[in-house]
Amino acid sequence: MTAPSHSKSRARLGQTIAAIATLAILLGYGFVSATFTLPPTPARPVVADAFGPYFSQRWNVFAPNILRTNRELQIQVQWREDGELVHSDWVDVTDIEFAAVRGIPMPSRIQKSSFNATQTYLTRYNALSDDQRERVRDTFIQALGDGEFGPIPDPELVDEIDALGESRASVIRFIRYDYMLMRFADAFGTAYFDRDIERVRWRVQFERPNDFLHRFDETPQVDTTHLTFGWRQPTADIDPAILAVYDDVIQRYAGE
Repeated sequence: MTAPSHSKSRARLGQTIAAIATLAILLGYGFVSATFTLPPTPARPVVADAFGPYFSQRWNVFAPNILRTNRELQIQVQWREDGELVHSDWVDVTDIEFAAVRGIPMPSRIQKSSFNATQTYLTRYNALSDDQRERVRDTFIQALGDGEFGPIPDPELVDEIDALGESRASVIRFIRYDYMLMRFADAFGTAYFDRDIERVRWRVQFERPNDFLHRFDETPQVDTTHLTFGWRQPTADIDPAILAVYDDVIQRYAGE
């Protein structure tokens, strides 16, 4: 009888030790996890130094192909008052579009039009040479004499930019999309400011969120940057139906 009782005692002791060890591991894991996920505490730097290599993670743990940088299309327009050109402040078109779908789990893709257009535009921009990229960031407007200005004709513009690189096809593809963005900025700016727009330009804002471990920091790790393109002068009339669509979007989500 002594041997079985001794064996049972040893088994119970082993179970107790295992339970205590498991509980200690769970409590330790919970403490370390809470230190990383909850708002900053004095214990975080100490825990981060000791357990960072084992517990740290990046944002893409939830989505392997997550974008590292947020980009937004912003426009600026000019119109005349008493014969003089005046310009607007920058308007964040992408933010206005996103305001229409915030809180919606499966938003319509149409609300990403400026975001998607910016991606295509930058792809064609990056296909140009360094000298060509510098040129297209400048204005596409020329002096006509007697104080008049107008857009550089497309054939002349293509020849000028093509001379700075090697691929004429890349230049033509870029100019076509640049023209599309010009029409877009003209229509959106007309609806937003209710003015007869004479010139438009745009910029792409790049903002990179902080790394996962610094997501609660108020100071961004990377400064916001902008890629600005020069003034363009639209010449085509705006379809009233398109203008009505932008009017509705702006009244609903831009507070205008």
